[in-house]
Amino acid sequence: MKQTFLVTLAGTAAMISLAACVQVPTENTPQVQEQFPLRATITPDNHCTVEALGKTYTSVGQVRGAVLPTFTGTSEGGGRDGWHVVGCWVANADGSDADLVVVFSGDSRDKPFETGTFKPTFAPPFGSTEKITSVSFRASSYDHEKLLTIAESSGAVTVESSPTGARTIRVDVGAVKYQQ
Repeated sequence: MKQTFLVTLAGTAAMISLAACVQVPTENTPQVQEQFPLRATITPDNHCTVEALGKTYTSVGQVRGAVLPTFTGTSEGGGRDGWHVVGCWVANADGSDADLVVVFSGDSRDKPFETGTFKPTFAPPFGSTEKITSVSFRASSYDHEKLLTIAESSGAVTVESSPTGARTIRVDVGAVKYQQ
């Protein structure tokens, strides 16, 4: 009985905290959210390039979450039992900077990351074997917004492999502006 109460209490607390982050549509809010192109390339030689909202951001040496060049997951980094997370910090020539985070379904701990095409969504389910991903991009010039994939997002994230096993991640998705 006590355990059931604690589980119910924890679930209610989680729902309340999630509700605080959700935007409530009004009659002036369109039912279909506008999607903006979000493109990125993360290479096995530790380069990251992101194109979003008319700007291009780049970096060298800022890829995190995996051992390069095969994007092998680690316990300390991006490899978990149910997800694989890869990210990179990038900067624009105007002085603004940003952070790209790509969350893949699946477990890549101690093995090269799986290749193929991943469908964008809001959040991949933990432990899923489906090829699902979410992408978020937050630039310092966006104030309190970020770009985020949702279940209705177009495009895909593709993980390619060279003959040597080096991986390249290509992001080409539609993302919505999300108020933080």
